[in-house]
Amino acid sequence: MRKPTLWLIVITVIAVAVVAIMRISDDEPGVAAPPTTNETGAPTSSVSSPSTTVAVPSTAPPVTLPPGADACDPYSSIIDVGVVQSEGLIEASGLAVSRIDETVLWSHNDSGDDARLYAFDTTGAPLGMFDVPGALAFDWEDMAAGPGPDGTGSYLYVGDIGDNFFIRGGKIAVYRVPDADPRVMDGAFDDVVALTYEYPEDVYNAEALFVDPVEPALYIVTKDKRVTSVFKGPLTATDGTVELELVATLRLDNEVSGADISWDGGVIAFRGYRSVWMWVRAEGSTVADALAGEPCLAPNPDERQGEAIAFDRELSYWTVSEGLEPGLHVVPAG
Repeated sequence: MRKPTLWLIVITVIAVAVVAIMRISDDEPGVAAPPTTNETGAPTSSVSSPSTTVAVPSTAPPVTLPPGADACDPYSSIIDVGVVQSEGLIEASGLAVSRIDETVLWSHNDSGDDARLYAFDTTGAPLGMFDVPGALAFDWEDMAAGPGPDGTGSYLYVGDIGDNFFIRGGKIAVYRVPDADPRVMDGAFDDVVALTYEYPEDVYNAEALFVDPVEPALYIVTKDKRVTSVFKGPLTATDGTVELELVATLRLDNEVSGADISWDGGVIAFRGYRSVWMWVRAEGSTVADALAGEPCLAPNPDERQGEAIAFDRELSYWTVSEGLEPGLHVVPAG
């Protein structure tokens, strides 16, 4: 082989390597930028890459609803972010936005999967799949992010609360794991805590839960077309089963398949297949006080089987549907 040809090959290989490195750098999970507008006037989203992937808890206070505003006032548009590309996530039934890194969203499958969570960024790009050791995935239906029982820290709560055939005897479980950075995890969560509950008198099927950061406490919302029941339970782990407390009974004329509460505890959202209901929770009042009022209807993204909803720090809410490579949507506040 002639020397000029050899040098040309070497230079070409170096150039290709440099381009590959630059592309890898550009493809790192990013932070969703404010929506822009396309030629039709519809909002779109763009992505910028951060300088590091290390999660640093934000100290910025969460956005709150303006005094006197209706819970649905901030919402008018729906942004189609893209699709969730996490391999294996085919029945996304719950959703949570990480409190330590707002570019990270967590989800899980409905019944039929192992006990594990899937992480992806705000563009839908996968960040990994992580086991929840010691947990039973009988019928995982929803999840939430929130503090620990003393009101501090950041955790993920996963609800094994589904009971379509009413065979659980009124007993359910919720698993708490640390809200960690998936980019530095080794494939499984540490420090898994099982919280076990039972309903006071009857059996229920539930597909929605949220963690109130103000009390703090766990809330379970049942799935029933006629009557929606809301139960409250403590976040403190015990050796036995804790009885839930019925705190509200609602008639929404639709099934509730997901729920969440804003980071400051001031807005409560329930999601059904066709509706998103919202309530204002006034300062100093309880969740039960808020749910005693009339809800407003917020925009509901058109999803084949949307069962998940989650607020972020900016008071925007995210949704995802069941199905292979499901669509990821955000409804921005403002």
